[in-house]
Amino acid sequence: MIKEKIINSLSIIEDVIYLIVAFLLVASAVLLIYNEIISFPEFFHAENQVQTIIEIISKTLLLVMVLEILYTVRITIKEHVLCSEPFLIVGLIAAIRRILIISVETAYFQEKLNMYMLEIGVLSGMILIFVVSIVLLKKFK
Repeated sequence: MIKEKIINSLSIIEDVIYLIVAFLLVASAVLLIYNEIISFPEFFHAENQVQTIIEIISKTLLLVMVLEILYTVRITIKEHVLCSEPFLIVGLIAAIRRILIISVETAYFQEKLNMYMLEIGVLSGMILIFVVSIVLLKKFK
């Protein structure tokens, strides 16, 4: 009897914490959208428009990552199960986001080219691992 009450209490506390996390993620998404709306007009007045484009792309992909994490929290609240696939997708988006940013930066900023190429190689390996992991999760579910 007491054990069940403790388990139920912990479950309620866990749900409340997940709801707080969900609220913070929604707030982060709203702030990201607001920041992008504010940043967009700066594109037309910026001296370095490429840097502004990089920032807009980066913020947009960060927003997608926040939404994917929010989806994971929603599933966790609904089903009381922690799924690994959305986290792999977030990692995949993060790696792709960084490769896109590096690609644009190397086109306009030639310094540090060797470090960028090394980073792209590592990120490409991570993307391959994420994709294989997602395929295996779907196959053996």
